[in-house]
Amino acid sequence: MEITDATAEDAESIREVAQRSMEASYAVSPDTIEGILDDQFNPDRLADLVDDEDSVLLVAKDEGHLGGFAEAEIDGEEGTLHWLHVATEFRGMGMGSGLFEAARDRLHEEGVESVRARELADNAEGQGFFESFGFEKAEQERVEIASEELIVEIYAENEAETDGEDQTDVEPQGTIETDDGTVHIDRDEELPGESGPFFVAYSDEEYEEQYGFYCGNCDSMVEAVDSMDRIECGTCGNLNKPDEWDGGYL
Repeated sequence: MEITDATAEDAESIREVAQRSMEASYAVSPDTIEGILDDQFNPDRLADLVDDEDSVLLVAKDEGHLGGFAEAEIDGEEGTLHWLHVATEFRGMGMGSGLFEAARDRLHEEGVESVRARELADNAEGQGFFESFGFEKAEQERVEIASEELIVEIYAENEAETDGEDQTDVEPQGTIETDDGTVHIDRDEELPGESGPFFVAYSDEEYEEQYGFYCGNCDSMVEAVDSMDRIECGTCGNLNKPDEWDGGYL
């Protein structure tokens, strides 16, 4: 997988990825999706973003095929991630996480002190994605896109976790609270899944005592494998087959 700056020639592929991603994940009507595509992903707007010094537009390609993109905006010391989409056939490869990290790092490299991320509330499959990187839901607002009023959730970096640290060096590992206490997610240990990646989770801050697996598709914990040695999320059905992972994780 390769993540690079987008070019004007990528505009058509970006729109296609956005369409496939929204059709798979957004709980909105086809007319609403078409309106968003026409408003936000038309060739003229994307070409302007490519040339705009205050915009970040990154694409992820696998063997030359554009599978995802991220769009962010720089406004003084604040940066905002507006869109991040990965086509369904490229999910489970870590492409979404890679794009997010690359966009966030680029914003900090450009002098941004605070990063925010926006996500449509109707994104049924994306809930919890930003929290896994240490972001917290900050507020909610209503916006109008293509004459359609939509609710947007806004996430902000957890200042308590990032104060005084070089942001480009912070690993977005994240934690999750369970009945057994705080579980630590190691996003460097990623395993492919049919609907999204699995990450190895530990019960200690030193990442020595494995607790289970964290499903990157629905943000749920998987504490064991099934009788066929498969990692299967009981919440969303995301599946990792035994020939796709190292049994040494358990």
